[in-house]
Amino acid sequence: MKYDAVSEKLNDVAMNGFAEEEYGSCQEEGFWSALIITDNLYGILIEDSQGFVDYWTYDTEQETRNRWDELVTGWEQIFHPEAAYA
Repeated sequence: MKYDAVSEKLNDVAMNGFAEEEYGSCQEEGFWSALIITDNLYGILIEDSQGFVDYWTYDTEQETRNRWDELVTGWEQIFHPEAAYA
């Protein structure tokens, strides 16, 4: 897992309530994640239950949102398969 200026910025944005969307909880799924969209930063931040942080950055907002949607769809299938039958 990476920790550098970009992850620090992503984490700062997420922790200060500026995450576009969030998914997961360290207690339930074992990780927490955030979609970050700012004027000059597009990224996805994931923190596991032990506090390790990983992230991905993208060149465009659309690319970031597409990847976020793919991740959320996968997580839903793993952690909440019952939702598919609701």
